[in-house]
Amino acid sequence: MRKQLLTLVFGLLLCNSLAAICSAQRLSDFVKLDPKKPDPYLGTYQLASGDLIVISRSLYRLWYHEPRTGRIRALNPISENTWVGGPSLLVYSPAEFQITFTRNKKGEVPSLILKQARAPDQLAKKASFYREELVSFRNGDATLAGSLLIPATKGPHPAVIFIHGSGAQNRNGFDGILRRPADHFARNGIAVLIYDKRGTGQSIGNWETESFDDLAGDALAALQFLQSRQDISPKQIGLWGISQAGWIMPKVAARSKDIAFIISVSGAGTGVTVGQQEMFDLQNDLRAAGFSPEEINEWLKVWHLFFEYVRAGEGADRKQLDALIQKLGQNKKLTDALRKSWLVDLQTPVDWKSHNQEVFRYPPDFDPVPLWEQYNGPVLGIFGGMDSLTPVQQVLPNFTKALMTRTNSDSTVVVLPKGNHTLLESENVNDRESAKLKRYVPGYFDTMTDWLQKRLFHRAQQIVAGEPR
Repeated sequence: MRKQLLTLVFGLLLCNSLAAICSAQRLSDFVKLDPKKPDPYLGTYQLASGDLIVISRSLYRLWYHEPRTGRIRALNPISENTWVGGPSLLVYSPAEFQITFTRNKKGEVPSLILKQARAPDQLAKKASFYREELVSFRNGDATLAGSLLIPATKGPHPAVIFIHGSGAQNRNGFDGILRRPADHFARNGIAVLIYDKRGTGQSIGNWETESFDDLAGDALAALQFLQSRQDISPKQIGLWGISQAGWIMPKVAARSKDIAFIISVSGAGTGVTVGQQEMFDLQNDLRAAGFSPEEINEWLKVWHLFFEYVRAGEGADRKQLDALIQKLGQNKKLTDALRKSWLVDLQTPVDWKSHNQEVFRYPPDFDPVPLWEQYNGPVLGIFGGMDSLTPVQQVLPNFTKALMTRTNSDSTVVVLPKGNHTLLESENVNDRESAKLKRYVPGYFDTMTDWLQKRLFHRAQQIVAGEPR
């Protein structure tokens, strides 16, 4: 989408000391992680108590997650093997804990040491609830690379294909938001395929030129790949997707009768058009930047005029549109970030042959509701009551009605009141406060696996330690 819906705020934060062991480092100096060095750290570690620590990664940082408490922190390095976490998601000062990864002679990472104030050091050994296999599959000219997480339990396994939200996301997702639920599913007996979106990680292509249909085709190729494997149950393969994936998943289901289930997280594309979602984000951005209601209405008007111009096609008159674009571009409240998100596309001449605008790839009038009505498999929709990026109150009645009018009435819609767009616990509907967040909203992970296990297994089974019921 025009605004990358799953972007967190990066501030200039300082790393402080934990028992005088952490050297100061500016977050602004934090460059992209080496593509290979931190990967041996990834995985699930188990403490003597049975509690788990999950280490995931994104392009810029490692992430620490405690499944039992929900605690989630970005990690800041003080040496190659030692990292620290602070009091909240993106705040490193004062340091709250330190982890040191241990390496054997082969360069493998079999364990980590957790150091916290007023507590003895704890050793956590890397667990083997699942194994990770590097895989690749093709969709036409695109080669997609990913990881298949295969449970340690006896197969063939049910499986779920993870579909990204918007933007340049690899198999881990923005800030590890794919890796953590993938880890949870795999620890609970469900295989997971996560892959790099086109043009990210090891995948070939360019996500910036691909449409919803192209991205749906990639998911279908993933489905065919899983169906060819002996360790995967071909009739028990479904979809999990977040945010923008709400528009993609019903397209996948419309093109294949083999989608066994769908789990949609924070999906605007479950109940509103692309254009409605865009205007919701536009209003939130401008309101947060101090624009008046009258100014916001002018911006809504210019975008509606732009949509009408595109609908009319080549040769349509855009004099009124251009005049309003010029006027709005002179507003002193327009920051560089807002200009890039909401003005540059309007100012860029439309190339009717190359379809250079995002509006052609993500049509503003695309309504996903009819496709949801046609899908007859089980559906779980999860939303956060503090979501500032998806218009939950607008989505819910449309999505619920679509699911209830189907032949198959097996559908569940859950709203976790304090969850934000990525289901982190929040007190306010404000994505600009993301640095202050501390943990996942209780119930998010278990809601998904409990719901799915009841539909995949004859008996719900709990195979993972460290997550008391």
